[in-house]
Amino acid sequence: MTTEKKFDAVVIGSGLGGLTAGALLAKQGYSVCLLERNFSLGGAASVYRVGDLTIESSLHQTSDPRNPRDPKHAILSELGVLDEIEWLPTGPLHNVRGGPVGENFALPAGFDAAHDALASRFPDKSQAIKNFLNEVEQIHDSLWTVRQARETGSVAKFAKAVWEIEPAARGWQNSMDEVFEQDFAGAEALKCALGANLLYFGDDPRRTWWIYYALAQGANIASGGAYIKGGSRQLSLKLAKAITKAGGVVRLGRLATAIEADSEGDVSRVRHVARKSGEDEETLDARVVMANCAPAVAGDLLPPTARALMEAEFGARPLSTSLFCVNFGLKAKPETVGLKDYSSIVLPQSLARFSHYGDGATAMSGDPKGALPLYSVANFTAVDSGLWDDPPILLSVLGLDRLDNWRNLTREDADERRERWLDAFQNALERDYPGFSSLVTDRVMLNAFSMAGYLNTPEGAVYGFEPLPPEEPIVAGFPRTPRTPIGGLYLASAFGGEHGFNGAILSGAEAARMAAGHLESAADPN
Repeated sequence: MTTEKKFDAVVIGSGLGGLTAGALLAKQGYSVCLLERNFSLGGAASVYRVGDLTIESSLHQTSDPRNPRDPKHAILSELGVLDEIEWLPTGPLHNVRGGPVGENFALPAGFDAAHDALASRFPDKSQAIKNFLNEVEQIHDSLWTVRQARETGSVAKFAKAVWEIEPAARGWQNSMDEVFEQDFAGAEALKCALGANLLYFGDDPRRTWWIYYALAQGANIASGGAYIKGGSRQLSLKLAKAITKAGGVVRLGRLATAIEADSEGDVSRVRHVARKSGEDEETLDARVVMANCAPAVAGDLLPPTARALMEAEFGARPLSTSLFCVNFGLKAKPETVGLKDYSSIVLPQSLARFSHYGDGATAMSGDPKGALPLYSVANFTAVDSGLWDDPPILLSVLGLDRLDNWRNLTREDADERRERWLDAFQNALERDYPGFSSLVTDRVMLNAFSMAGYLNTPEGAVYGFEPLPPEEPIVAGFPRTPRTPIGGLYLASAFGGEHGFNGAILSGAEAARMAAGHLESAADPN
């Protein structure tokens, strides 16, 4: 049986980009229907259980949106979500040891504090560090000023933004590695101290766009890190509530099967079914469609002609890295064996140059051999998370991965390799924190295949497209956009802009802005 309903906007997927786009459009008075194939909200921003262990899907920390200049602040404030969530400061942005850094270094929040800590550790580079951080801060602030100018129509703010954006224009086509080498040639320990947390938004400094790093790390330093009490699902739930509160509809367990187009090639309908049964088909008339997914996933739902256009536009773009995540369930808090920091990053001794940061992404193509690739430890009980007061208590270890590392393995062979890597990480933590192994009651390892299946993203790409430097100068505008070659179809996800939680929310907001413009122009063709 097929039923038909009409909406201004249909959102496919309930990741943060889709939820943000849907909530903003609903708040503006448009009729919105969000479809989610799973029976829980949030995509990467969710919490789930494996046996007795509660696992945080992916949010280990985000820049604190309570800072008015944080990229998420204005969006979450507009939706009435910001003050409904308890944001827990996570202390230093990261602690890093090993590799060129050697003994532990903690990078604090705040540009002045970051400079003082770095200059204390690397006194001969004090002025270079100051110049570097000033440039990162200016690029970060220029984004805020540009956004304010656009929202208020202020000529004065726009003029200020033009002045502020000069550092961005100067390094617009540079990679992260090029700028690091220019500012800190040979100072590999300093580079690693500044960029140790790159795995939270990319992998290879030689291919990571400098402006993208400056925006992401600038937000982290300016605002500090925060974890959401109750887990990232709280943000997803609040955004979904913003949709329904404004009159929108959120449907779980509904699988989109087709995006139909009208005679002019613009989106016109979305068909969806009950995911479990494949039945109960419905057709929704849609003036715009917000695709909270990869372009390839949206393209597979389109008619052949539109699918070809999507492939021509997006098919050749390299994808971002994937990740592995090893989750340990413990019978006592990690602090009982001396693990007290919220975020700890361990670099292998073989990492002599920061430019080789991403080389370990292929390590899991085989069994553990000698030193482990770089990894990050997230200790959620270093803050009052509200989730792990009782055992099993979560401790997560994550690092870079590739789908190719696991391709062509049988299920049995893959499971056996996972167990060997679980042993390797547990042994490493036991060496660093004697007694750790005695706390372990549960172990779960997610790899690139897990990411691909759970997030429905090609090759397990967790951050959308690879953040490559643009080929065009700054006058050509930002190189990634939610716009697609299909009229009325927008990418409300990290694929439509930049990466991570900030990127997904910003992309969702930009997609909503574009969709609203499309809806207004369609309603008033004059």
